[in-house]
Amino acid sequence: MRAARHRFAVLALSIVVAVTAGLVVAGAEAGPPAVGDNPSSASSAFGGECAKLRAEAAKTRCYVKLLLADIEASRNPSRELPQLDAETRAAGGFIAGACHALMHIVGRKYARRHHLTLATLQRYLPRSSDPGCSAGFGHGLIMYLAPQIVKIGPRGAVHICSKLRTRMRQYTCIHGLGHAYMRVYFEYLRYALPACRALGKRQAPDCAQGAFHDYWIATTGRDSTHARTGLVTSPRTLCGAYKGQFAMACWYRVYIERPPGRAVRGASDVTFLCRGLRDVQRAGCVAAAALSAATSDPFSLARLCSHLFGNDVVNCLRAVPVEQTDRWPSMQVALIRSCSKLHPGSRRPCYEWFGKALAVVTNGAFRTRCARLHSPAARAQCRFGAARFREPLVTFA
Repeated sequence: MRAARHRFAVLALSIVVAVTAGLVVAGAEAGPPAVGDNPSSASSAFGGECAKLRAEAAKTRCYVKLLLADIEASRNPSRELPQLDAETRAAGGFIAGACHALMHIVGRKYARRHHLTLATLQRYLPRSSDPGCSAGFGHGLIMYLAPQIVKIGPRGAVHICSKLRTRMRQYTCIHGLGHAYMRVYFEYLRYALPACRALGKRQAPDCAQGAFHDYWIATTGRDSTHARTGLVTSPRTLCGAYKGQFAMACWYRVYIERPPGRAVRGASDVTFLCRGLRDVQRAGCVAAAALSAATSDPFSLARLCSHLFGNDVVNCLRAVPVEQTDRWPSMQVALIRSCSKLHPGSRRPCYEWFGKALAVVTNGAFRTRCARLHSPAARAQCRFGAARFREPLVTFA
């Protein structure tokens, strides 16, 4: 496997991504590898034997076994997971889209094997800001620790997450607490959400997103959940009972776990899916619809959002996967510069959101790159957003 990995790494380094919409990558800086949507693209790369299986359940079992074996062989999950992020994304197909969810299972299994405790959590968390395999593995570890997390109380839980070195890992940890509370409370929101609120105003919305994410997973019975009878499966009904940030958190991942009947391929599909909704309910639906869009490219999704109107534009932009530009500063600047092409009323919230989101994935470093924007207003709005990168995200990777 290691020899194959070396050959794959050499191949991956030769990939050059052509980015449209006026993006020019400066110097020798390359973009992230493109992700193919064809499941067969994985057959020659990561987990070829699993990619050939047809049944989803069989694929899941195969990949879980393969991923767990790879991490065990590495003896260092914190360093191995970033490599798996790159390999699975480049492989494309099923594993590129499913690695986060599969790693929930892998993380719990690994934690059980190694008798994970809160004291040793830091040692195993991935050294990565990637929301795919790495974030899923982190969530799995935290799910396993749910009984210990409840025992130490909200202050102890916040202290554990706040000790992590980057803002992205802190966010992932808080989101993972939402998953953990749902698991320990048998998927009852009425117990998990108060536990999230007890973390404080800054942490509660991101914890709630993890709780709602686990709820939507439970409605499908996947990821070792046990769907209870009577679970509400309509986001309009469930999320309609919540206001403010919790409504957004409720909506955000619903269409990832329960795909809409009409796939989101353009702005008209977003408008159709969210017809009749208003205010925060519409905002949450638009963000959720965009998150389920049939593209994983941040520039493509930003262009899709630009064809919407009014507040729908920036709510759609919340789903743009800015984390894919993590290691490419020129791409980050190009992405936020796309705000200048929007209708004037959408530019300010666009600069502020991308400023904040890009600061999260760069642990604050992006704020200095706001100076590379062309207008004084754009630079000020970017800095304003970046300065708020430690505030709740509500909708994010």
